[in-house]
Formats: sequence, structure tokens, C-alpha cells
Amino acid sequence: MTPPRTPVLGRRSLLAAGAALPLLARPAIAQNSLKGTKLTILAGSWYVPENNTQLDQLAAEVSKDTGMEVRVERFAGDELGTKVASVIGTGRGADLGVGVEFDTYLYAPKLLDVTDLAEEIGKQYGGWFDVARAACMVDGRWKSLCIGQAPAAWNYRTDMFAAAGVDKFPDTFDELLVAAKKLHAKGTPIGMTLGHASGDARSTNYPVLWAFGGKEFEADGKTVAINSPETIAATEWYAECFKYMDPGVTAWLDPDNNQAFLAGKCSATINVNTIYLAARAAAPTDPVKKNIVENMNHGLWPKGPAGRYANYNINVWLPFAASPNPEGQKAFLRAWYSKNFLPNWTKTGQSYFIPTFAGFDAMDVWPDDPKLKIFRELNKLNRLAGYAGPPSPAAAEAVSKYVLVDMFAKACTGQMKPAEAVKWAERQYDQIAKKRRA
Repeated sequence: MTPPRTPVLGRRSLLAAGAALPLLARPAIAQNSLKGTKLTILAGSWYVPENNTQLDQLAAEVSKDTGMEVRVERFAGDELGTKVASVIGTGRGADLGVGVEFDTYLYAPKLLDVTDLAEEIGKQYGGWFDVARAACMVDGRWKSLCIGQAPAAWNYRTDMFAAAGVDKFPDTFDELLVAAKKLHAKGTPIGMTLGHASGDARSTNYPVLWAFGGKEFEADGKTVAINSPETIAATEWYAECFKYMDPGVTAWLDPDNNQAFLAGKCSATINVNTIYLAARAAAPTDPVKKNIVENMNHGLWPKGPAGRYANYNINVWLPFAASPNPEGQKAFLRAWYSKNFLPNWTKTGQSYFIPTFAGFDAMDVWPDDPKLKIFRELNKLNRLAGYAGPPSPAAAEAVSKYVLVDMFAKACTGQMKPAEAVKWAERQYDQIAKKRRA
């Protein structure tokens, strides 16, 4: 299950048994510089509970050091997006909010220009990844700041792979197809979500399109480019590989691939590290979970003719322009991105959410568990929906309507031939683009 806009907060710690929450050094902020002001932050709940605790700790420290009253309000599920939209519409109710990658483009006129702050922060960590710039910059200006991305890996059962004669996770899509045939023959098929899953439908399907060289839009974000030989090749690969998948994948929602994997019904699926973290936390008292932890690992996305890509959920800080406290916004954000806080927050999350900085590759922010080692490489692969255009309202609408997912599903289930399914998708994209241009 890829994390939704507001990842669900588990009640049980996902850290290794006995691990302690890192102590957070207080950020350097001018004492009582904002005394008497207030700052309200809208947040959800990250899946690793300790990360939420760290945010609360930081809010308390910033409040103590500046004299500013800092309050964190949390909202479950889609409630956070609804609350953010309300603040954008009314100009009241909060100063900062956690958003997702499309929100910067949707709300850009109502967001504070934080270009100077973004450049200052970027220099501390070796520069921002391009995906952060794509998610946070509109018309050349930073209108949000990237919190991080949640890499989706291939979760796979090493014992099932070995039983099928597959000695390592496939490096290419051609190799994945060969492996899928062998695993299916052993009764342990792979599974790639083709249902209307709000998270997994993106993280599973967009990487296939891009690896074969397909794209939704041209760089202008308006010209539809989905109908191409490259997209047809991606769809043909999917239709062939589907023959060797768990047949239920066309109805999978976000929890379903987790359940199929944990039940031993599929040997590989795409997910963030939460399958492993949850099983590892339960392993000391649950023999079934212990067996899963011992017999699973994480694999890199395969590469296709055009390269190796991935699609992950991104969270961003949205600084509301209507806030009466812009200096308070910047004080909190500087504290969040300080080297006293952010590396500890990242290490605690065990690569669940990873900030998008080039310099993090060489920093001590990565999990010690060798089965999570691959997330350092996965962190470098992200592209946003809408490529080669920006994460625009048109791209967001295509995601919400599951156009790409349905294109692959129609070909996989035999409703349409691959070229027909691509032509169908082109019509859907044309309608979306035409409406957005009107």
C-alpha cells in the first residue's frame, strides 16, 4: 500500500524492538523574536509514529525559542486535503499545511513565494533533486518546500523466487517477464495493482510507461502525447505479463497487495517499506510475521528501453500567503530543515519518507537494516505524473480518473488490443486537456 495523502498512523511503533527515539537538538532561532505571534500547522499522521512525535517536539521547541505559540492540528485521511482547500479558499484557519505534489500548482497564487528560503536550504544539503523543483516551483518561483518522498520498492519473497529458479530480483522488464512466468508456474504469481487504488495505482503503473519511453504530455503540459509507439510497447508488455499475475490485481485497492503478499498469495508486489516494517515489529511474538521478515527483501525498479524510473507520493510544506505571520512561517521551516532536526527525522523514518536532497546520499540518514539498503537508490528515481509536463491540474485530473491504469487494464483483460487501449486513453487525455484550456 502506497501512502495516501495522509498516511494512517499505526498504534504500534515500527522501529526495531528496543530502538530509542533520537533526541532532537534545538534549532538555532533568535530568542523570543516572535513573542506574541501564533502559528497553526495543518498535518496528517505519517505511518511511522515517531516521526509525528518529532514534529510535535519541534513545534514545542520553536515555540519555546521564539516566544511564538505553535500549534499542530492533525486530520485523518482526506480530511487534511479538505482543510487545506478551506484555508486556501477563505484565507483563514492556518499558516502552514502539509500538501501533496499537485497542490503547489493548484494553489500557487495563494502560496507565499519562498524562493530565497528554498535556495538557502538547498545549499545546506547539496541541492534539491529535480523532482523537488518540479513539485514545488511554479513559473520559476518556489511556492512550496518539499518534505520528502515515499519510495515504492518491489517487495519480494526470496524463498519463492529461489523455488522458481530465480536467483535475484530482475534488473529489466524483459527479465521480470521471464521471472513472472516461472513464479506463476510454481503457484506464486507476482502482483501489480490495476485497480482504482489512490496510491498504488500511480506507483505501480507510471514507471512502466516511462521505462518504455511513453509520456502523457509534452513539456508544455498541454499537448497530449500518450499515443506513441513507446506507450503501445509498454501496454503490450503489461498485457503479456498480466497472464502470469495474481488474477485479482484488476480489483486491488491500496490494502489488497499488502494482504496478498502477507498471505503468501503473491511472491512480489510494489509497496513502500511498510509491509516489512510492520512484519518486523510483530516478528518477536508472531511466528508467521517472523517467517515473512526472514524470507523477503526489496528490489529496485526494473529498467526498460528508455531507462529506470519510479513514481512516489510527495509531501510538501504549503506556506499560505494569507497568513499574518510570514516570519513565523519561515522560522518554523528553517527549524524543520536545520541539520539539528531533519537528518534525525529522516533516520527515524527508516526511508519511509526521504527528503529530496542530493547531499543526503552521503549523510547518516539511512536505515541500518540491510534489507532497506535499496531505498537509497530508489530515492533517485522519482518522476511526477504528467511527465514530460509539470504536475499540472490536467495531470492531477488524469490521475484522479485513473486513465493510465484503465488503459493498461483494458489491454490486460482483453477488452481492447494494446493499440486500441492507447487510442482510448488519448481521447480521455484530450478531453481533460481541452477542458483545462477552456
